[in-house]
Amino acid sequence: MIERIIRHKKQIVHYYIGAGIVFFLFGWAAKNETFIDPVIVTILAVYIVVFPVVILFTRKYAVHLFLFLLAFITGLYSFYYYSAEAHSIWNALYFTFQLYILEVPDVFTPDGAGLLQYPLIVEIARWSAALYTISTLFIAMYRMLEMSILLFFYQIVGGHTIVFGYNENSVAFIDSLRQKKKPVILIANQIPTEAVDYLEGIKVIVLYHHDNEESIYTKSGIARAEHVVLLHEKDIDNLNELMDIRYYFKKLSKKVPGLTVHVHLQDRTSRKLFLDLEDSTQADTEPFHVKLINLYELFVDALFKRHPIYTTKQKGAPVHLLIIGFGPLGQHIALKAINQSKRFGKESPFITAVDKAMPQVQQQWERDYGQLTEQVSISLHSFDVTLEPIETVIHNQSQPITHIYVCLHEDHLDLWAGIELSSQFPNIPIFLEFSKGSIAEKWIDSEVSGTRLLYSIGTFQSILTEETLLE
Repeated sequence: MIERIIRHKKQIVHYYIGAGIVFFLFGWAAKNETFIDPVIVTILAVYIVVFPVVILFTRKYAVHLFLFLLAFITGLYSFYYYSAEAHSIWNALYFTFQLYILEVPDVFTPDGAGLLQYPLIVEIARWSAALYTISTLFIAMYRMLEMSILLFFYQIVGGHTIVFGYNENSVAFIDSLRQKKKPVILIANQIPTEAVDYLEGIKVIVLYHHDNEESIYTKSGIARAEHVVLLHEKDIDNLNELMDIRYYFKKLSKKVPGLTVHVHLQDRTSRKLFLDLEDSTQADTEPFHVKLINLYELFVDALFKRHPIYTTKQKGAPVHLLIIGFGPLGQHIALKAINQSKRFGKESPFITAVDKAMPQVQQQWERDYGQLTEQVSISLHSFDVTLEPIETVIHNQSQPITHIYVCLHEDHLDLWAGIELSSQFPNIPIFLEFSKGSIAEKWIDSEVSGTRLLYSIGTFQSILTEETLLE
Protein backbone atom coordinates (compact mmCIF):
# COMPACT_ATOMS: atom_id res chain seq x y z
CA MET A 1 0.00 0.00 0.00
CA ILE A 2 2.82 2.41 0.86
CA GLU A 3 4.42 1.76 -2.53
CA ARG A 4 1.12 2.56 -4.27
CA ILE A 5 0.79 5.81 -2.31
CA ILE A 6 4.33 6.87 -3.25
CA ARG A 7 3.72 5.99 -6.90
CA HIS A 8 0.48 8.01 -7.05
CA LYS A 9 1.37 10.79 -4.63
CA LYS A 10 1.35 13.44 -7.37
CA GLN A 11 -2.20 12.56 -8.45
CA ILE A 12 -3.36 12.40 -4.82
CA VAL A 13 -1.92 15.84 -4.03
CA HIS A 14 -3.62 17.31 -7.09
CA TYR A 15 -6.88 15.64 -6.07
CA TYR A 16 -6.82 17.13 -2.56
CA ILE A 17 -6.01 20.59 -3.90
CA GLY A 18 -8.92 20.41 -6.36
CA ALA A 19 -11.26 18.88 -3.75
CA GLY A 20 -10.36 21.60 -1.26
CA ILE A 21 -11.23 24.33 -3.76
CA VAL A 22 -14.53 22.64 -4.67
CA PHE A 23 -15.43 22.06 -1.02
CA PHE A 24 -14.72 25.73 -0.25
CA LEU A 25 -17.02 26.82 -3.09
CA PHE A 26 -19.66 24.36 -1.88
CA GLY A 27 -19.53 25.88 1.63
CA TRP A 28 -19.81 29.38 0.20
CA ALA A 29 -22.81 28.41 -1.97
CA ALA A 30 -24.49 26.56 0.90
CA LYS A 31 -24.25 29.26 3.51
CA ASN A 32 -27.80 30.46 2.73
CA GLU A 33 -29.24 26.97 2.12
CA THR A 34 -31.88 25.87 4.62
CA PHE A 35 -32.03 22.29 3.34
CA ILE A 36 -28.46 21.32 4.10
CA ASP A 37 -27.72 19.84 7.47
CA PRO A 38 -24.39 18.89 9.07
CA VAL A 39 -24.98 15.17 8.46
CA ILE A 40 -24.68 15.32 4.66
CA VAL A 41 -21.80 17.76 4.93
CA THR A 42 -19.98 15.32 7.19
CA ILE A 43 -20.73 12.41 4.85
CA LEU A 44 -19.39 14.35 1.85
CA ALA A 45 -16.30 15.41 3.76
CA VAL A 46 -15.52 11.82 4.73
CA TYR A 47 -16.17 10.67 1.15
CA ILE A 48 -13.82 13.26 -0.32
CA VAL A 49 -11.08 12.44 2.20
CA VAL A 50 -11.31 8.67 1.72
CA PHE A 51 -11.80 8.59 -2.08
CA PRO A 52 -8.03 8.64 -2.98
CA VAL A 53 -7.99 4.97 -1.94
CA VAL A 54 -9.73 4.33 -5.28
CA ILE A 55 -6.97 6.20 -7.13
CA LEU A 56 -4.41 3.79 -5.71
CA PHE A 57 -6.06 0.90 -7.55
CA THR A 58 -7.49 2.47 -10.70
CA ARG A 59 -6.62 5.79 -12.26
CA LYS A 60 -8.41 4.97 -15.48
CA TYR A 61 -11.89 4.86 -13.94
CA ALA A 62 -11.32 7.14 -10.93
CA VAL A 63 -13.32 10.09 -12.31
CA HIS A 64 -16.23 7.83 -13.28
CA LEU A 65 -16.33 6.22 -9.87
CA PHE A 66 -16.12 9.61 -8.18
CA LEU A 67 -19.12 10.98 -10.11
CA PHE A 68 -21.15 7.79 -9.71
CA LEU A 69 -20.63 7.60 -5.95
CA LEU A 70 -21.14 11.34 -5.46
CA ALA A 71 -24.48 11.18 -7.31
CA PHE A 72 -25.48 8.06 -5.38
CA ILE A 73 -24.68 9.49 -1.94
CA THR A 74 -26.26 12.91 -2.46
CA GLY A 75 -29.22 11.51 -4.43
CA LEU A 76 -30.12 8.87 -1.87
CA TYR A 77 -29.83 11.36 0.98
CA SER A 78 -31.91 13.97 -0.88
CA PHE A 79 -34.77 11.65 -1.83
CA TYR A 80 -34.94 10.08 1.61
CA TYR A 81 -34.79 13.24 3.74
CA TYR A 82 -35.89 16.13 1.50
CA SER A 83 -38.97 14.61 -0.17
CA ALA A 84 -42.26 16.36 0.57
CA GLU A 85 -43.73 13.04 1.73
CA ALA A 86 -42.07 10.22 3.61
CA HIS A 87 -40.62 7.55 1.32
CA SER A 88 -39.09 4.19 2.07
CA ILE A 89 -35.37 3.62 1.51
CA TRP A 90 -36.27 1.49 -1.50
CA ASN A 91 -38.20 4.34 -3.12
CA ALA A 92 -35.32 6.70 -2.41
CA LEU A 93 -32.92 4.20 -3.99
CA TYR A 94 -35.15 3.85 -7.08
CA PHE A 95 -35.44 7.65 -7.45
CA THR A 96 -31.64 7.88 -7.19
CA PHE A 97 -31.09 5.48 -10.06
CA GLN A 98 -33.51 7.53 -12.17
CA LEU A 99 -30.97 10.35 -11.98
CA TYR A 100 -28.59 8.29 -14.15
CA ILE A 101 -31.13 8.29 -16.99
CA LEU A 102 -31.30 12.09 -16.72
CA GLU A 103 -34.67 12.14 -14.96
CA VAL A 104 -35.37 13.92 -11.67
CA PRO A 105 -38.57 12.64 -9.92
CA ASP A 106 -40.83 15.47 -8.69
CA VAL A 107 -41.07 14.47 -5.05
CA PHE A 108 -39.92 17.75 -3.46
CA THR A 109 -43.34 19.46 -3.63
CA PRO A 110 -46.67 18.21 -2.22
CA ASP A 111 -48.47 18.38 -5.57
CA GLY A 112 -45.57 16.98 -7.63
CA ALA A 113 -45.08 20.23 -9.52
CA GLY A 114 -41.59 20.74 -10.94
CA LEU A 115 -39.32 23.16 -9.12
CA LEU A 116 -37.61 26.07 -10.84
CA GLN A 117 -34.75 25.74 -8.39
CA TYR A 118 -33.78 22.59 -6.54
CA PRO A 119 -31.98 22.48 -3.20
CA LEU A 120 -28.18 22.62 -3.60
CA ILE A 121 -27.68 19.03 -2.53
CA VAL A 122 -30.20 17.87 -5.17
CA GLU A 123 -28.43 19.97 -7.80
CA ILE A 124 -25.16 18.24 -6.91
CA ALA A 125 -26.84 14.85 -7.21
CA ARG A 126 -28.50 15.42 -10.59
CA TRP A 127 -25.53 17.14 -12.20
CA SER A 128 -22.99 14.58 -11.06
CA ALA A 129 -25.33 11.81 -12.30
CA ALA A 130 -25.76 13.59 -15.64
CA LEU A 131 -22.02 14.08 -16.02
CA TYR A 132 -21.42 10.42 -15.21
CA THR A 133 -23.99 9.21 -17.77
CA ILE A 134 -22.97 11.57 -20.56
CA SER A 135 -19.25 10.95 -20.12
CA THR A 136 -19.84 7.18 -20.04
CA LEU A 137 -21.81 7.29 -23.28
CA PHE A 138 -19.20 9.49 -24.91
CA ILE A 139 -16.35 7.21 -23.87
CA ALA A 140 -18.27 4.14 -25.05
CA MET A 141 -18.85 5.76 -28.44
CA TYR A 142 -15.22 6.85 -28.63
CA ARG A 143 -13.96 3.36 -27.87
CA MET A 144 -16.16 1.92 -30.59
CA LEU A 145 -14.72 4.39 -33.09
CA GLU A 146 -11.31 4.85 -31.48
CA MET A 147 -9.31 2.91 -34.08
CA SER A 148 -11.09 4.68 -36.93
CA ILE A 149 -10.46 8.07 -35.32
CA LEU A 150 -6.78 7.26 -34.75
CA LEU A 151 -6.40 5.98 -38.31
CA PHE A 152 -7.98 9.13 -39.72
CA PHE A 153 -5.64 11.21 -37.55
CA TYR A 154 -2.58 9.32 -38.82
CA GLN A 155 -3.73 9.72 -42.42
CA ILE A 156 -3.96 13.49 -41.98
CA VAL A 157 -1.13 14.27 -39.56
CA GLY A 158 1.29 11.36 -40.14
CA GLY A 159 4.50 10.79 -38.19
CA HIS A 160 3.56 7.20 -37.36
CA THR A 161 5.43 3.91 -37.75
CA ILE A 162 3.99 1.10 -39.89
CA VAL A 163 5.08 -2.45 -39.08
CA PHE A 164 4.46 -5.25 -41.59
CA GLY A 165 4.19 -8.83 -40.37
CA TYR A 166 2.78 -10.43 -37.24
CA ASN A 167 5.19 -12.51 -35.13
CA GLU A 168 6.79 -12.37 -31.70
CA ASN A 169 9.52 -10.01 -32.94
CA SER A 170 7.11 -7.49 -34.45
CA VAL A 171 4.92 -7.55 -31.32
CA ALA A 172 7.97 -6.99 -29.08
CA PHE A 173 9.04 -4.08 -31.28
CA ILE A 174 5.55 -2.58 -31.18
CA ASP A 175 5.48 -2.94 -27.39
CA SER A 176 8.71 -0.96 -27.09
CA LEU A 177 7.34 1.79 -29.36
CA ARG A 178 4.09 2.05 -27.43
CA GLN A 179 5.96 2.30 -24.14
CA LYS A 180 7.26 5.58 -25.56
CA LYS A 181 3.78 6.57 -26.79
CA LYS A 182 4.80 6.27 -30.44
CA PRO A 183 1.91 5.95 -32.94
CA VAL A 184 1.95 2.52 -34.60
CA ILE A 185 0.02 0.65 -37.28
CA LEU A 186 0.45 -3.11 -37.69
CA ILE A 187 -0.34 -4.65 -41.08
CA ALA A 188 -0.54 -8.43 -41.26
CA ASN A 189 -2.08 -11.15 -43.41
CA GLN A 190 -3.37 -13.12 -40.45
CA ILE A 191 -3.51 -12.39 -36.74
CA PRO A 192 -5.31 -14.14 -33.85
CA THR A 193 -8.31 -12.40 -32.32
CA GLU A 194 -6.73 -12.28 -28.87
CA ALA A 195 -3.65 -10.60 -30.34
CA VAL A 196 -5.86 -7.98 -32.02
CA ASP A 197 -7.58 -7.30 -28.70
CA TYR A 198 -4.23 -6.87 -26.95
CA LEU A 199 -2.78 -4.57 -29.61
CA GLU A 200 -5.88 -2.41 -29.83
CA GLY A 201 -5.83 -2.26 -26.04
CA ILE A 202 -2.43 -0.51 -26.23
CA LYS A 203 -3.73 1.80 -28.99
CA VAL A 204 -2.19 0.01 -31.99
CA ILE A 205 -4.20 0.03 -35.22
CA VAL A 206 -4.39 -3.42 -36.83
CA LEU A 207 -5.04 -3.68 -40.57
CA TYR A 208 -5.35 -6.84 -42.62
CA HIS A 209 -3.25 -7.06 -45.77
CA HIS A 210 -4.30 -9.32 -48.62
CA ASP A 211 -2.31 -10.11 -51.76
CA ASN A 212 -2.10 -7.34 -54.36
CA GLU A 213 -4.07 -4.96 -52.20
CA GLU A 214 -2.59 -1.54 -52.94
CA SER A 215 -5.34 0.24 -51.03
CA ILE A 216 -3.71 -0.86 -47.78
CA TYR A 217 -0.90 1.64 -48.38
CA THR A 218 -3.39 4.47 -48.85
CA LYS A 219 -5.47 3.32 -45.89
CA SER A 220 -2.43 3.20 -43.58
CA GLY A 221 -1.29 6.68 -44.62
CA ILE A 222 2.09 5.38 -45.72
CA ALA A 223 2.89 8.60 -47.56
CA ARG A 224 2.76 10.49 -44.25
CA ALA A 225 4.48 7.82 -42.15
CA GLU A 226 7.92 8.39 -40.68
CA HIS A 227 9.08 4.77 -40.67
CA VAL A 228 8.01 1.53 -42.31
CA VAL A 229 9.50 -1.66 -40.84
CA LEU A 230 9.22 -4.91 -42.80
CA LEU A 231 9.38 -7.72 -40.25
CA HIS A 232 7.83 -10.67 -42.06
CA GLU A 233 9.33 -13.99 -40.97
CA LYS A 234 10.34 -14.87 -44.54
CA ASP A 235 12.86 -12.76 -46.43
CA ILE A 236 10.98 -13.18 -49.69
CA ASP A 237 7.88 -11.61 -48.14
CA ASN A 238 9.90 -8.58 -47.05
CA LEU A 239 11.42 -8.21 -50.52
CA ASN A 240 8.03 -8.52 -52.20
CA GLU A 241 6.57 -5.95 -49.80
CA LEU A 242 9.40 -3.56 -50.57
CA MET A 243 8.79 -3.89 -54.31
CA ASP A 244 5.04 -3.36 -53.85
CA ILE A 245 5.63 -0.19 -51.83
CA ARG A 246 8.02 1.10 -54.47
CA TYR A 247 5.50 0.38 -57.21
CA TYR A 248 2.79 2.18 -55.22
CA PHE A 249 4.81 5.39 -54.93
CA LYS A 250 6.05 5.29 -58.51
CA LYS A 251 2.48 4.82 -59.68
CA LEU A 252 1.60 7.98 -57.80
CA SER A 253 4.74 9.70 -59.17
CA LYS A 254 5.43 10.79 -55.65
CA LYS A 255 8.60 11.06 -53.57
CA VAL A 256 8.61 10.98 -49.78
CA PRO A 257 12.11 11.99 -48.62
CA GLY A 258 11.04 11.89 -44.98
CA LEU A 259 10.07 8.20 -45.13
CA THR A 260 12.54 5.40 -44.31
CA VAL A 261 11.71 1.78 -45.08
CA HIS A 262 13.61 -0.69 -42.90
CA VAL A 263 13.89 -4.16 -44.46
CA HIS A 264 14.80 -7.18 -42.33
CA LEU A 265 16.74 -9.81 -44.29
CA GLN A 266 18.65 -12.60 -42.57
CA ASP A 267 19.66 -14.88 -45.44
CA ARG A 268 22.80 -13.98 -47.37
CA THR A 269 21.14 -14.87 -50.68
CA SER A 270 18.28 -12.51 -49.92
CA ARG A 271 20.70 -9.74 -49.04
CA LYS A 272 22.56 -10.28 -52.31
CA LEU A 273 19.28 -10.12 -54.21
CA PHE A 274 18.41 -6.91 -52.37
CA LEU A 275 21.76 -5.35 -53.30
CA ASP A 276 21.30 -6.38 -56.93
CA LEU A 277 17.91 -4.69 -56.91
CA GLU A 278 19.43 -1.58 -55.37
CA ASP A 279 22.11 -1.47 -58.05
CA SER A 280 19.44 -1.60 -60.74
CA THR A 281 17.50 1.25 -59.14
CA GLN A 282 18.61 4.79 -59.86
CA ALA A 283 19.17 6.69 -56.64
CA ASP A 284 17.54 9.86 -57.91
CA THR A 285 14.31 7.99 -58.70
CA GLU A 286 14.03 6.26 -55.31
CA PRO A 287 10.80 7.56 -53.71
CA PHE A 288 12.04 6.97 -50.15
CA HIS A 289 15.06 5.92 -48.12
CA VAL A 290 15.74 2.22 -47.70
CA LYS A 291 17.72 0.74 -44.81
CA LEU A 292 18.71 -2.92 -44.60
CA ILE A 293 18.56 -4.50 -41.12
CA ASN A 294 19.32 -7.95 -39.76
CA LEU A 295 18.00 -8.76 -36.30
CA TYR A 296 20.61 -11.45 -35.77
CA GLU A 297 23.47 -9.08 -36.61
CA LEU A 298 22.09 -6.44 -34.28
CA PHE A 299 21.61 -9.03 -31.54
CA VAL A 300 25.16 -10.40 -31.83
CA ASP A 301 26.60 -6.86 -32.00
CA ALA A 302 24.91 -6.09 -28.67
CA LEU A 303 26.17 -9.39 -27.21
CA PHE A 304 29.80 -8.74 -28.17
CA LYS A 305 29.61 -5.22 -26.78
CA ARG A 306 28.58 -6.63 -23.40
CA HIS A 307 30.93 -9.62 -23.53
CA PRO A 308 33.80 -8.99 -26.01
CA ILE A 309 36.02 -11.92 -26.92
CA TYR A 310 38.81 -9.64 -28.11
CA THR A 311 40.44 -6.61 -26.53
CA THR A 312 43.29 -4.44 -27.74
CA LYS A 313 45.49 -5.69 -24.86
CA GLN A 314 44.59 -9.37 -25.17
CA LYS A 315 47.50 -11.79 -25.61
CA GLY A 316 48.00 -15.53 -25.55
CA ALA A 317 46.45 -18.42 -27.44
CA PRO A 318 43.72 -17.73 -30.01
CA VAL A 319 40.12 -18.04 -28.95
CA HIS A 320 38.23 -21.24 -29.62
CA LEU A 321 34.46 -20.97 -29.78
CA LEU A 322 32.15 -23.92 -29.27
CA ILE A 323 28.74 -23.11 -30.73
CA ILE A 324 25.98 -25.54 -29.77
CA GLY A 325 23.20 -25.06 -32.30
CA PHE A 326 24.34 -23.64 -35.62
CA GLY A 327 21.18 -21.90 -36.75
CA PRO A 328 21.02 -18.22 -37.76
CA LEU A 329 22.10 -17.03 -34.30
CA GLY A 330 25.04 -19.44 -34.04
CA GLN A 331 26.19 -18.59 -37.56
CA HIS A 332 26.18 -14.87 -36.85
CA ILE A 333 28.19 -15.42 -33.67
CA ALA A 334 30.79 -17.22 -35.78
CA LEU A 335 30.80 -14.45 -38.38
CA LYS A 336 31.16 -11.75 -35.73
CA ALA A 337 34.10 -13.55 -34.12
CA ILE A 338 35.85 -13.84 -37.48
CA ASN A 339 35.27 -10.17 -38.33
CA GLN A 340 36.43 -9.02 -34.90
CA SER A 341 39.67 -10.98 -35.18
CA LYS A 342 40.45 -9.02 -38.36
CA ARG A 343 39.42 -5.76 -36.76
CA PHE A 344 41.68 -6.24 -33.73
CA GLY A 345 44.50 -7.78 -35.77
CA LYS A 346 44.28 -11.06 -33.87
CA GLU A 347 44.87 -14.61 -34.98
CA SER A 348 41.79 -16.11 -36.61
CA PRO A 349 39.61 -17.91 -34.10
CA PHE A 350 39.04 -21.64 -33.97
CA ILE A 351 35.34 -22.43 -34.31
CA THR A 352 33.65 -25.72 -33.53
CA ALA A 353 29.92 -25.93 -34.15
CA VAL A 354 27.49 -28.78 -33.52
CA ASP A 355 23.90 -29.17 -34.65
CA LYS A 356 21.63 -32.17 -35.04
CA ALA A 357 20.66 -30.94 -38.53
CA MET A 358 24.24 -30.15 -39.53
CA PRO A 359 24.14 -31.72 -43.05
CA GLN A 360 21.51 -29.23 -44.18
CA VAL A 361 23.03 -26.38 -42.17
CA GLN A 362 26.51 -27.07 -43.51
CA GLN A 363 25.25 -27.03 -47.07
CA GLN A 364 23.73 -23.59 -46.56
CA TRP A 365 26.82 -22.33 -44.68
CA GLU A 366 29.20 -23.41 -47.44
CA ARG A 367 26.94 -21.85 -50.05
CA ASP A 368 26.86 -18.48 -48.29
CA TYR A 369 30.19 -18.37 -46.44
CA GLY A 370 32.31 -21.03 -48.11
CA GLN A 371 35.16 -18.60 -48.64
CA LEU A 372 35.51 -18.12 -44.89
CA THR A 373 36.13 -21.83 -44.39
CA GLU A 374 39.42 -21.43 -46.22
CA GLN A 375 40.48 -18.49 -44.03
CA VAL A 376 39.66 -19.84 -40.55
CA SER A 377 39.66 -23.15 -38.78
CA ILE A 378 35.99 -24.05 -38.56
CA SER A 379 34.75 -27.51 -37.79
CA LEU A 380 31.10 -28.49 -38.21
CA HIS A 381 29.70 -31.66 -36.63
CA SER A 382 26.34 -33.39 -36.67
CA PHE A 383 25.49 -33.84 -32.98
CA ASP A 384 22.32 -34.17 -30.89
CA VAL A 385 22.88 -32.90 -27.35
CA THR A 386 19.80 -34.79 -26.10
CA LEU A 387 21.32 -38.13 -27.13
CA GLU A 388 25.07 -37.72 -26.57
CA PRO A 389 27.15 -36.01 -23.84
CA ILE A 390 28.42 -32.70 -25.19
CA GLU A 391 31.49 -32.81 -22.94
CA THR A 392 32.98 -35.46 -25.23
CA VAL A 393 33.20 -32.84 -27.97
CA ILE A 394 35.09 -30.51 -25.63
CA HIS A 395 37.52 -33.19 -24.45
CA ASN A 396 38.31 -34.22 -28.03
CA GLN A 397 39.49 -30.75 -29.09
CA SER A 398 43.21 -30.28 -29.65
CA GLN A 399 42.83 -26.53 -29.10
CA PRO A 400 41.28 -25.66 -25.69
CA ILE A 401 37.75 -24.27 -25.78
CA THR A 402 37.68 -20.64 -24.53
CA HIS A 403 34.00 -19.72 -25.07
CA ILE A 404 30.80 -21.76 -25.28
CA TYR A 405 27.62 -20.40 -26.88
CA VAL A 406 24.42 -22.41 -26.44
CA CYS A 407 22.03 -21.44 -29.26
CA LEU A 408 19.46 -24.22 -29.24
CA HIS A 409 15.88 -23.58 -30.29
CA GLU A 410 14.20 -24.29 -26.96
CA ASP A 411 14.81 -22.57 -23.63
CA HIS A 412 14.76 -25.76 -21.59
CA LEU A 413 17.46 -27.32 -23.77
CA ASP A 414 19.60 -24.20 -23.40
CA LEU A 415 19.21 -24.34 -19.65
CA TRP A 416 19.91 -28.06 -19.46
CA ALA A 417 23.07 -27.78 -21.56
CA GLY A 418 24.21 -24.73 -19.57
CA ILE A 419 23.78 -26.55 -16.24
CA GLU A 420 25.67 -29.61 -17.44
CA LEU A 421 28.57 -27.71 -18.96
CA SER A 422 28.94 -25.11 -16.22
CA SER A 423 29.24 -27.82 -13.57
CA GLN A 424 31.95 -29.67 -15.51
CA PHE A 425 33.78 -26.66 -16.95
CA PRO A 426 33.36 -23.85 -14.39
CA ASN A 427 36.29 -21.86 -15.82
CA ILE A 428 34.92 -21.58 -19.37
CA PRO A 429 32.51 -18.69 -20.04
CA ILE A 430 29.17 -20.14 -21.14
CA PHE A 431 26.51 -18.03 -22.84
CA LEU A 432 22.91 -19.10 -23.36
CA GLU A 433 19.64 -17.48 -24.37
CA PHE A 434 16.65 -17.40 -22.07
CA SER A 435 13.46 -15.43 -21.75
CA LYS A 436 13.09 -12.68 -19.18
CA GLY A 437 11.32 -13.86 -16.07
CA SER A 438 11.77 -17.53 -16.96
CA ILE A 439 12.98 -20.31 -14.67
CA ALA A 440 16.32 -20.15 -16.48
CA GLU A 441 16.79 -16.52 -15.50
CA LYS A 442 16.07 -17.26 -11.83
CA TRP A 443 18.44 -20.21 -11.84
CA ILE A 444 21.22 -18.27 -13.53
CA ASP A 445 20.80 -15.30 -11.20
CA SER A 446 21.44 -17.64 -8.29
CA GLU A 447 24.38 -19.42 -9.93
CA VAL A 448 26.29 -16.56 -11.58
CA SER A 449 27.12 -15.16 -8.16
CA GLY A 450 29.15 -18.32 -7.52
CA THR A 451 32.21 -19.68 -9.27
CA ARG A 452 30.53 -20.58 -12.57
CA LEU A 453 31.03 -18.31 -15.57
CA LEU A 454 27.48 -18.57 -16.83
CA TYR A 455 25.98 -15.59 -18.67
CA SER A 456 22.88 -14.66 -20.61
CA ILE A 457 23.26 -13.66 -24.21
CA GLY A 458 20.06 -11.64 -23.76
CA THR A 459 16.83 -11.82 -25.69
CA PHE A 460 15.70 -10.27 -28.94
CA GLN A 461 13.49 -7.87 -27.00
CA SER A 462 16.64 -5.99 -26.03
CA ILE A 463 17.34 -4.96 -29.63
CA LEU A 464 13.74 -4.61 -30.81
CA THR A 465 13.67 -0.95 -29.85
CA GLU A 466 13.38 2.40 -31.57
CA GLU A 467 17.01 3.22 -30.76
CA THR A 468 18.31 0.05 -32.41
CA LEU A 469 16.03 -0.49 -35.38
CA LEU A 470 15.15 3.08 -36.33
CA GLU A 471 18.39 4.92 -35.60
